[in-house]
Amino acid sequence: MSQDNENQEAVEYIDNKGSLLERTPSWLVSMIVHTCILIVMMFFQVDQAQRKQAMFITSTADEEIIEEEVIEEEEVEELDMDVEIEEMEEVETEVSVETPEDVPVEVEVADTMDDEPPPAVVEFTPTADVKSQASVADMSASYTSGRGLEGRKNADAAALAGGGTHASQNAVKRGLEWIARHQLRDGSWNYNHCLVGNCDCKNPGTMTQCTNGATAMGILPFLGCGMTHKEGSYKKNIGAGLLYLCRNIKMDPKKGGSLHQKQGTMYAHGLATICLTEAYAMTKDRNLKKPAQATVAFVMYAQDPVGGGWRYNPRQTGDTSVVGWQLMALKSGYMGYLTVDPNCTAKAMNFLNTVQQENGAFYGYMTPGKGAACTAIGLLCRMYYGWKQDNPALKKGVEWLNQMGPSNDMYFNYYATQVMRHYGGDPWTQWNARMRDRLVDSQIKDESHAKGSWNPAGSHSDHGGRLYATALSIMTLEVYYRHQPIYQAQTMDKPAALE
Repeated sequence: MSQDNENQEAVEYIDNKGSLLERTPSWLVSMIVHTCILIVMMFFQVDQAQRKQAMFITSTADEEIIEEEVIEEEEVEELDMDVEIEEMEEVETEVSVETPEDVPVEVEVADTMDDEPPPAVVEFTPTADVKSQASVADMSASYTSGRGLEGRKNADAAALAGGGTHASQNAVKRGLEWIARHQLRDGSWNYNHCLVGNCDCKNPGTMTQCTNGATAMGILPFLGCGMTHKEGSYKKNIGAGLLYLCRNIKMDPKKGGSLHQKQGTMYAHGLATICLTEAYAMTKDRNLKKPAQATVAFVMYAQDPVGGGWRYNPRQTGDTSVVGWQLMALKSGYMGYLTVDPNCTAKAMNFLNTVQQENGAFYGYMTPGKGAACTAIGLLCRMYYGWKQDNPALKKGVEWLNQMGPSNDMYFNYYATQVMRHYGGDPWTQWNARMRDRLVDSQIKDESHAKGSWNPAGSHSDHGGRLYATALSIMTLEVYYRHQPIYQAQTMDKPAALE
């Protein structure tokens, strides 16, 4: 084929294509063009999205790294434990104080607490003897020092410096071993200590349904010498006990969190509140703040709105014995910087006015009187809530208690020992030697299952049994460091505070 023929065919081919394009409808041409443009734009957008996604993933990864670092820092302050109570092993029958148990138990309260409890403020009807709001505010400010538990940080040294001995500290350690051996698998204690099984200890208590009060009695001696669920030889025991209490709180948005039990009444709630507030004050564990604040709120709700006291059930006319535990619970709340209405404590002081004799030197149960235990309780409350050391009525009451001396009634001994310790001077020196040696000598030291405990005697001994007697005895021997002395030489001219 010649070159001219090839050129002629090419021209004809192009002409035919052109005529085909001319015969194609314009709308079809437009659609094809736009489709091509859309396809190009789609690939462009996908590429951009992939770039953005890559940038986002990189940025998110960086943020997650930063967030993880922050969480790790915060978790130092929280309970670092995640063992559920059902998964816990039975508390070992032999626990040595010198061998730390590093077994974690997380105190979870999310399932117990719905929301943050409302501010713990209760409205009261003013009465003639309630102090002015200004003086109450001044008084309450002195309670929030938060330093009342500092002596627990080095219990052995504080004991030797404050009047204790190596023998008294060894008695404390043996007592803690006995209490640890009698903890139940669910983390609780029971006044019938024989429920642990394989126990031939005598004198079980009869208040078997007062589990909240018994559990608090089991925990408080450990807290008293500086041990918590975060540190010390009995972290597992303390953590399990705290978890038991938290899970048993009954929440009411208007009343707070109740650990009141039919058999234990407000005694159980007061003891459990002291337990939770002390644990929170000592550790600042955020998991304990809600239950501690909620139980403090219930203490204030349960106060008799007219007379200012507390008794077995909420808002009953008060008695001095129950009042003592509730005021100690509020005091522990102050030390933990929890919300406590100062008008509540002022009303309680008004109640004490109604049962006192001789300007407050002596106290009765529900009416003016001169009962041994009630006087010790009344004087201790007065010391914590404003009386100065040189108050004539306080001096008179202390002298009377000192003349009586320690007795077989550990309930009286427990409160009176605290009064003497805070008052100081010769009355304390005389009392301490008798009380300390009496407890050291009377502790069971043989190799029986009861080793480390004390035989119950005195008021409430039948109800509380050996657990009750042992817990009170240990806390009495911890008086050298369990709470810092209220009166110091440099603060003699200031109101009593939690110093």
